[in-house]
Amino acid sequence: MDALIEELAGSTPRIDAHTHLGLDEDGMAQTLDELVGNLDVHGVERAVTFPLHDPDRGENYTVPNDRVLEWAAQSNGRVIPFCRLNLTGDPLAEARRAISLGARGIKLHPRAQAFSVDDKRLDPVFAIAAEHKLPILIHAGRGMPPIGDQLATAAERHPDAILILAHAAIVDQDRIASLVAGRPNVVFDASAWSPVDLHGLLTRVPPEQLVWASDLPYGTIRESLLATLAVLLEVDASREVTAAIVGGTMDRLLRGEHAQLSAAPIAPRERVVNLARQRVGGYLVALLPSIWQRHPDYVGYFGLAAAVCRDDEGELGSVAELIVLAEATWTAALERADTGRPTLDDVRETFELLLAAWVFAYSPVTQRRWEALA
Repeated sequence: MDALIEELAGSTPRIDAHTHLGLDEDGMAQTLDELVGNLDVHGVERAVTFPLHDPDRGENYTVPNDRVLEWAAQSNGRVIPFCRLNLTGDPLAEARRAISLGARGIKLHPRAQAFSVDDKRLDPVFAIAAEHKLPILIHAGRGMPPIGDQLATAAERHPDAILILAHAAIVDQDRIASLVAGRPNVVFDASAWSPVDLHGLLTRVPPEQLVWASDLPYGTIRESLLATLAVLLEVDASREVTAAIVGGTMDRLLRGEHAQLSAAPIAPRERVVNLARQRVGGYLVALLPSIWQRHPDYVGYFGLAAAVCRDDEGELGSVAELIVLAEATWTAALERADTGRPTLDDVRETFELLLAAWVFAYSPVTQRRWEALA
């Protein structure tokens, strides 16, 4: 997979727009050494990072923010610190404090911190971000009600504020994208498992409104780069567009500039889909949550997905090989787990194999490029 990623990405600088450091209440964690090690392995120049939903957050996230600022200072410029805010305290005071100490952006998580994007307490936060030309990254993924109108209103009321909508804004993607398409102060980050979600977004907005992101430690750099680059290959994006998405646009945002957008989306709304490929994708989508939750494949989705690939033409043979390898990897992980629960490394290994199978089922041209390199 790495050779394919290198071929598709080329030599353009890579900037990860969405990573975390510290500890989360859900048990997820990432250290500075782990983050920088991941960046090194995958040739990533820099990464935006901010605290997880830390048990030590208090009312203002002061302690986790200070930790991230300190870690960033130790990273020789590799880690770009964003401060995380909580509206139950004094978000404006914490934003001012963190910015004075070197924060280069703001993270808002409406689901975890239980607030709405149109909360009036956010107005001064948007204003100070606009004043300092700092991006605001907003969670727009699962676990929330539709927020398209709220986000569009915030973007319109604060045209100088730079908004990054996380997880391809899957919470309300079509509505949000239709309202903010062509707004250079709003971009979407690509930290979504589904290549179909990324493709769908590119039917709505100019491609430079997408920035690559991994969501480490929840996602991985390999899986997120592969999915993003495969979608760009499938929609025939130019090298210039690919460079903007992988790092160029994020570099502009971190310098306080708005995205430089082309005139229109590059992906058509209609797409002819081979039914066998669609069936494989459906089974893998159903399987991935079980892997993430570290459960056995009770339904038998591994077998169902592999069986679809046994077509007369043999077109999906290499996809079947990935699925069979993923099943063997997961079975071995379950058998050696002392507690009955595989490790996070086991989850990531299997997840990456299955996501690659899904990506290749989605994109025939990417599958053929991979087969040519194998």
